[in-house]
Parts: sequence; C-alpha cells; structure tokens
Amino acid sequence: MKPALIWDFDGVLVYTPHEKAWREATRKYGGDIDHEFYVKYVSGKPRYEGAHNILTLTGIYEKYGANSEEEKERLLKEFAEFKNKILNELIDKGEYEVNWGAIEFLLNAKKSGILNALASASRNASKLASRIIVNDKRLVELFDVNVSGLASTKKEVFRLAIEELKRRFSPTCFIIIEDAPAGVKAGKELGSLVLGYERDTTLEEADMRFRDFKELNPSVIFELCKEGKI
Repeated sequence: MKPALIWDFDGVLVYTPHEKAWREATRKYGGDIDHEFYVKYVSGKPRYEGAHNILTLTGIYEKYGANSEEEKERLLKEFAEFKNKILNELIDKGEYEVNWGAIEFLLNAKKSGILNALASASRNASKLASRIIVNDKRLVELFDVNVSGLASTKKEVFRLAIEELKRRFSPTCFIIIEDAPAGVKAGKELGSLVLGYERDTTLEEADMRFRDFKELNPSVIFELCKEGKI
C-alpha cells in the first residue's frame, strides 16, 4: 500500500499574508472586505476570480466607471497585480508563519513511506517553500512532486499532482489536505479523499475534519486507504 498526500500550501503548511494583501489592495481601491468575505469569495479561488468577486461585490468596478468588458478586464488585471505586489512585499518582510505541526506530520509521513506532493495554485508557493529550512533542507525539497503554480485553479493543480504521482510512483490512493471550502470542493470533484484542516473555517464537505495536526499520524492515513475511502 502506497498512499499519497497532496498538500495545499497557504493556510496549511504556511500561514501567508494573502488575506492581508487582498484587504490592503481593496482599501487602496476604495473598498473594504472582512474575514468572512475573504473566506467565502476569495480564499482558495483563482486569483482573477477572487479579484473579480471583490471588484464586483464591493462596488469598485462601478466606482471606477468600468462598465465595458474591456474596462473591467483592465481594472481586474491592474488590481490583481497590485495585490500580488503587496503580497511579495509582505513576504519579503517576513510576514508569514510556518505551521511546524504540519511539517512534523509531513516528516513522519515521509518516514512511513507515504508520498507527498505540493499542489498550490499560487505561483508564490514554490518561492516561499524554497526559503523555509527544515532539518538542513528547503521545505520544497521534502516533496516527491511539486506542481505548484502550474495551473490556475485548485482543481487543475490537484489533477496535475495526481497525474504526476501516478506517472512516477503509482500510489494506491490519494488524499488531499485543504483548509478552504473551494479546495475541499475541488478535491471531492476529482474523487479524492479530502482532509479538512479547520483552523478557522468549518469544512463540512471534507471526509475527515481536524483542527490540529497532532490529530493525524501515518497510521490514520494507511487506515483510510485500507478502508477504500478514496
């Protein structure tokens, strides 16, 4: 039996300042969003989709007189790039936190022969994972497969991870670890088992929900695969 874990990055392995960057960008453009809005309309969604939701629902399109599709597309790209600029500046200042509980579970999983794939739709994930050192190795080097940034949606990046794991290792089952409702939904649509990390969001659609990585161990993963819950 050879299980494979497919890891989301932001909010699972590392707490990155994505929400702060979106909120600062929104305020700069004359709008405002709170945490509930971020979770419902932005978190786990493709960058342009999240940006479009903000511009639409906070009235920024209207405020900037973006009425035509061309005007909206121009403002959308400008806004999304501005948010990314803020995000990179925050990361460069060290405004992120490593989830060492998740890292410990990752290391234990590797020791038990469980495969691991890093699968974030964010292009920033690999860059940041290369900065973080774990036992004299870069975090990104702990993964058997890394497809982060190679697709723009959660569903497609998870699909890429599954395909690459199959091509190289032939795992017997796939388990996705996610913290956002959109990511849980994407994993379920692919027919995978999804572990929902409920740090600050309820993930009712997840197959198994947990609030602390201490609740997980390699035996749990092997048992889930053995029971055929994939």
